[in-house]
Order: sequence, then C-alpha cells, then structure tokens
Amino acid sequence: MFISAILKQGSVAELLQYGKIDHLFKASEKDVYAFVTTFAKQHQALPKPDTIWSHTGEELPEVEEPASYYMELLEVRHVELSLKQSMKKVSDLLSADNKDPMQALEVITDTAMQLIAQRHVKKIVDFREAYSMIMSAYAAKYKEPEGQGLYLGWPTLDNMSGGLMKGDVISFVGRPAQGKTWQMLYGALYGWKKAGKNPETDQSRMFVSMEMDVLPIQQRLAALQTNLPASQLKHATLSTPSLKKLKEGLTEIKSYASPFYVVDGNLAATVEDIWMMARQLKPAAIFIDGGYLVKHPTERDRYRRVAENVELMKQELAALAPVVVSWQFSRDAAKKNKKKGEKAGLEDIGYTDAIGQVSSLVLGLFEEESVETIKQRKIEILKGRNGEIGSFITRWDFNKMDFSEIEDEDVSELQFL
Repeated sequence: MFISAILKQGSVAELLQYGKIDHLFKASEKDVYAFVTTFAKQHQALPKPDTIWSHTGEELPEVEEPASYYMELLEVRHVELSLKQSMKKVSDLLSADNKDPMQALEVITDTAMQLIAQRHVKKIVDFREAYSMIMSAYAAKYKEPEGQGLYLGWPTLDNMSGGLMKGDVISFVGRPAQGKTWQMLYGALYGWKKAGKNPETDQSRMFVSMEMDVLPIQQRLAALQTNLPASQLKHATLSTPSLKKLKEGLTEIKSYASPFYVVDGNLAATVEDIWMMARQLKPAAIFIDGGYLVKHPTERDRYRRVAENVELMKQELAALAPVVVSWQFSRDAAKKNKKKGEKAGLEDIGYTDAIGQVSSLVLGLFEEESVETIKQRKIEILKGRNGEIGSFITRWDFNKMDFSEIEDEDVSELQFL
C-alpha cells in the first residue's frame, strides 16, 4: 500500500524524503521496495505497476490515502514487532532456569535505542551515500512541470526562492492596515490563476482567515481575479460592463482544475484544526491570515501561545505543504528613526523571536514616506532561505487590482550573506 501510494503521487522526491527504511519491510515485501528504489535512482522516475509486476510478481493494491498515512502504519507495525521480539528475549532471560536481569535490561535498552534511532533515520544521513539522493532530487526538480511549487508572483522573490516547497514557512510581517491580507491574497491567487484549467499542475489553495469572514475574502479574490475595483464590487456600484465582466470571470473559474478553499478561522481555531482540515483537503499551499490569532489547546499566555503555534506550523503544517502566515511588527518597529537609517528587522516581529527563527522566508511590508506611497509598497526580504536580504517594490493599484512587482526598479541591492 505504501509503494502504491508513492506511485500514485508520482514523485521521486516523495519516496526519497523517507530516507533508508529497509528495516520497516518484512522479508516478503523487500523485493518490491528494493526494485522501486533502485529503479528511481537509476532512471530518476518511478516505475509503472505493470513493470513492478513483471519484475517481482507482485500486484499492487488500490489505495486512497497518501503515502505518509501508510508510512505511519509501517512504523507502528515495526515498533510492535520489535518490542514483541525483545519481550520474548527478556522473558527468557528472566526465567527461573536462566535468570539474568542485567542482560534483560541491556536487551530492552538496545531495542529502545535502536527504535528511536530508526524513527529519526531520515534526519541522520551519511554524506558518503549522498549521490543517489541528491541526483534523484536534482532530476526530479529538473523535470518538474512549469508552475510546480509555490510562486507568489514577484520575480525578485520567486527567482530567489526557486519555488517554495513542503517544509517551508513564509512569514509576512507588517503593522496593522498596511496591506498584509491583500499581498497574501495576491500571492495565493498568482499560481492558482496561472494554472487555470491545466489538470497537470496542482496549485490548490487553502486560505484560512483568522481576521475576516469568508465573504469579504471571496470578494477580494474576485476583484483580484477579474481586475475590478474591490470597493465597487463590495458596495454594488459596478458599471454594467464591469458587472458582466465579474459574472464571466466567476463563471470561468468554475472550470479551473485546482480548488481554492477559503476557511473561516472559527472552524480552524488551532493549528491542529488546520492540520486536520489540510489532511482532508490536501492543498498544495496553506495560507493563514492572522497567525497571532490562532488559538492553542492549553497555552493561554499570548506570547508563549504564538511561539508554540509557529513551531507547530513548521512541524505539522509545513510537512503537508508550504505555509504562508501573516504576523505583526511590534510597536517598537514604528518608533524607529528612518532618517537615522534605523530599519525594522526580525527582532521587531511581535510576540516571539520564534517566528523569525522558524521561517524559511520573512517578508516585511513597509509604507514608504513619499508621494509614491499611494501607488506602491515596499517589501523587504528580512530573511531568505540561504541568508539573502534585499527589497522590491510592488504596485498598489486598487483600480486595476494590481499588486505586481515593479520590475524596472533597481534591485541590485539584493545581497547574499
């Protein structure tokens, strides 16, 4: 079932991410696993079920769940069988005829240590064995269809990140009312809209709104999708041609291949709620607008709550899909003297330092003090995956609903630390 689920997902990287897991398979199962992994390493692709059958004589079952589910079952089975074998040895060592408590303790300790090490095997690798993993991952990335991964639609950022993948947490940070929701919606819509009706590219989205109801979020998305003024759509003052354009645009997206789920934050109050929903909906990217409002089942202190939640977002949600979250700068950030060159940084993110530490990318949204403010916004790259910093300018046009990057700006200040 695990192998069948891997083939159904069609990703060599999905197989490789589990590392060396030979120990999880029974003797009768190892031939299939060995053939699939060898095939993937040699050809940088997964074999077809018929190919597996012709080489191993095994016919794979139909499955409905993701590979991660069957991996959990494999791990539980392995732990159970290992403990049973260990307990039998311990029982023999504690029998009246052959009593050796110290040896029994050693058996229990060795078994426990081995099981713990095996659970973390994918986190501990020998670099001497790196060839197959690196080359297979490289080939998978090279062959990746255009549009895979999460691109937010700003060339400076997208070129730097190379597409955001599972394991990434991206943080948007700004003071209240500086446009975090608009920028997040633009980034969420970009890849989804580009994929359109293409069934080969999964650009599904799950947008969890902790600050706004579902209707205003959908109204904003509709305005961005159709390039119609959001205020006119909200107040029902569109001209007849614009109303026709709105209807046509909303009719067109019904045929889009990937869903775009908008979730009321009241239905996903905790990270666990969001995780359960994501496991069910299987989005290619998760957006959480207002991460500081996400609740915690036990922690009531707001500072510790946010720190706990951002760790959970990294551990649980990012394992399913890249996660984009909005946060707020502290009040101290607004007090910095720009004339003296003082700029808000990671240390100015509100509630906890864990946000900057856990995030793969941190984007600061700033409103420059100039006449251009009404037409554009500045986004500072406060932290990149590989230490990059820099900035770029986006349009701030509510007539055309255009928040794209102004590419003729000088972005030569992008630095690599």
